[in-house]
Amino acid sequence: MTEWAQMIQERAEAALPPVEGELQVDGLQRPVEVIRDRWGVPHVYAENLHDLSFAQGFLIASERLFQLDFMLRLSNGRLAELVGDLGVHLDRFFRTVGFNRAAARIAAGYDERDLDLVRANTAGLRAWLDHMPAKPVEYEILGVDPTFPEGDELVTYGAAGSVFMAWILSTNWDAELLRFEIAQKLGYELMLELFPAVATDPAVVVAGKLGGDASAHRALDILKNAPLTPKGLGSNNWVVAGSRTVSGKPLLANDPHLSVAVPSIWFEIHLSCPEYEASGVSLPFSPGVVIGHTARHAWGFTNVGGDTQDLYLEHLSEDRTQALHNDAWEPTTIHREEIHVRGRTEPEVVEVVETRHGPVMDSYIIGVLSPQVIQGGITETFALRWTGAEHAIKPDTLIRMGQAGTFQEFREAVRTWECPGQNMVYADVDGHIGYQCTGLYPIRRKGDGTLPSPGWTDDHEWDGWVPFEDLPWSEDPDEGFLATANQKIHGDEYPYLIGKDFLPPYRARRISELITETAKHSQETFGRIHMDTMSIPAREIVPLLLEVAPADDRQKEVLHQLEGWDGDLAPDSTAACIYEVWCKHIGAEILLPKLGQELFDHFHGRRQWTNGFQYQVLPSLLRFPTATWFGAEGREGRDELLRRALNRAIEELTGSLGEDVSAWRWGALHKVRFVHQLAMIPDLAEMFTPGIVDIGGDEQTVLASLFEPGFGYDAEVVPSWRHIIDLSDIEASVGVHTVGQSGHPASPHFRDFVELWSKGEYHPLPYSRARVEEAAEHTLRLAP
Repeated sequence: MTEWAQMIQERAEAALPPVEGELQVDGLQRPVEVIRDRWGVPHVYAENLHDLSFAQGFLIASERLFQLDFMLRLSNGRLAELVGDLGVHLDRFFRTVGFNRAAARIAAGYDERDLDLVRANTAGLRAWLDHMPAKPVEYEILGVDPTFPEGDELVTYGAAGSVFMAWILSTNWDAELLRFEIAQKLGYELMLELFPAVATDPAVVVAGKLGGDASAHRALDILKNAPLTPKGLGSNNWVVAGSRTVSGKPLLANDPHLSVAVPSIWFEIHLSCPEYEASGVSLPFSPGVVIGHTARHAWGFTNVGGDTQDLYLEHLSEDRTQALHNDAWEPTTIHREEIHVRGRTEPEVVEVVETRHGPVMDSYIIGVLSPQVIQGGITETFALRWTGAEHAIKPDTLIRMGQAGTFQEFREAVRTWECPGQNMVYADVDGHIGYQCTGLYPIRRKGDGTLPSPGWTDDHEWDGWVPFEDLPWSEDPDEGFLATANQKIHGDEYPYLIGKDFLPPYRARRISELITETAKHSQETFGRIHMDTMSIPAREIVPLLLEVAPADDRQKEVLHQLEGWDGDLAPDSTAACIYEVWCKHIGAEILLPKLGQELFDHFHGRRQWTNGFQYQVLPSLLRFPTATWFGAEGREGRDELLRRALNRAIEELTGSLGEDVSAWRWGALHKVRFVHQLAMIPDLAEMFTPGIVDIGGDEQTVLASLFEPGFGYDAEVVPSWRHIIDLSDIEASVGVHTVGQSGHPASPHFRDFVELWSKGEYHPLPYSRARVEEAAEHTLRLAP
């Protein structure tokens, strides 16, 4: 270790928060006790809700200050203040969308209970700034200080974090642009082949018992060019009734899928006061437990993926101060956004034009872990309307969820979970299980939201929201279980349009397979489901690929590995390695000549939301080959392309993994890299790398591990938190998130979850005071 690295290590150690003794903290009303267990999870005991929220803000800041600062700078379009020119393009995009303006609107709608919670939480954050022994080492490396607004400015500033989370879980403005761009290039009918409708599965997989479709209206004749912003997140949750468990009481499991991050997006915490008690995971900027359980009930989420975004093609005056609507000009609003850039004396100025529908978009993002903003990428004047620009999650929603005594009370609590919409599963100690779709979904006068619409008429406006009472829900179904995995959540008879871009149903189908093939479930069987890497799409696609005759002995040797393969994308599988790499090259061979590089990158190479081509389109193309996609009619053209793609796959695998085909392993290519951005500094790589692990699966296995075909095989979206809640014995519940509780690299809890997470293991979730005290390692008292 160099002298400089040694100094950084010492500074990192100096920044560690106190975990023993007593701190006198201004802002508390009564003493608070914080008991940390061996995993660094704080169990917080307060005498009132104000102090509980204050202590949560204080503790999260003590462990995750830089993460919190970074996320809120990003969400408010102020990243360039921290990192200089590197952050300008992202700031321009987020200021254009207007996360900061949305946060101001949303915070202005908080009632007194909301404000009490958020003010206490942010006061706790600021109190930590007065007590921290040293600033976190990231600030030392970057040569900056923590900076947060004060008072109610911090309330609004923090609300932008919720807006940002809503954005990454919202759809589908980018898909609208991509559909239209492909239709312009290939024609409407071929575009539809690349975006097939998501099938409706049997009711045993569909979570909601209401169920529909809306008539389509297309506007291709009035629209021109527009590129894409891909996205990519998903999740699994499932719950089984006591009739399907060993204990006779429900079991509930959840694993939300989010981008790989160091530290984890989640902070595990147990909060207790006379008014509220819950244990689970929280977000750095939000008071309360987001996903978790109480002594009598539990809940888990997956993203609905409903369509809460529409693009409108606007006719603006030459000076952009007016927009045409119903044959009359109406004024636009011009927002002057000043972006202060570290190292510059003058700010970067962005003038955002806003119509009645929303901001006019002029840039877009591609990629997940390394987003790029392409200036001027949108070549028409499109304005974005988005539910999240005005609606979010009411802060006291999390408190009321924890206070619910029945499923009916839980449903009423989540009525104010407005954006982003979530599939919520529920279970309680009385034996009830349930499902509720949450969120606000617009009722459109015309159209189905899949393509941009004309903004100069009233024809495509929104007329309110799908009523909460009419959103899909279910209680104690006859099947004895409920499962969601971002699939279509209603049947074809459903009278409203929630969206058209649900994820393929294969994870949900596989979860249902695994639930129904076992008579009685336990924590152990649920743990196996969490780690399942069986691919239903692979079981469908590989027999079609094996119809091709090999061109030579090398191809024959490789194809032999796929014969008899069961579709398990295990990390040590040779067949899985061949299948994934071959499919990547098949996609390139089919799509690149048709789409060109730019559209190919957006649709397939750097796709974030789903590799729909591989899972939904490719099987049909292989079964019914045409010259349109393969260059010649019938199997001859198909097989020639498949052999070319196989040769490219063999060349790639040989170059990466060697000549010995039997030594090729999927996990040798497909890894999760838990690496902090500062690990790019060579002397700090070890300090800031919690771990690099092999992983199985892909986007459509239960153990989800999405990768971008045009950007390598590293998993970029993975299970960010896993829990299994046992309603027969809450103390038997278990959970784990990805890396560790602390954001301090010198902390023993910076990386101690990695091994558990990678092996599919968990740590206990002690809940009762007696169990917490048994697990206690440190006790800190916060006094007024």
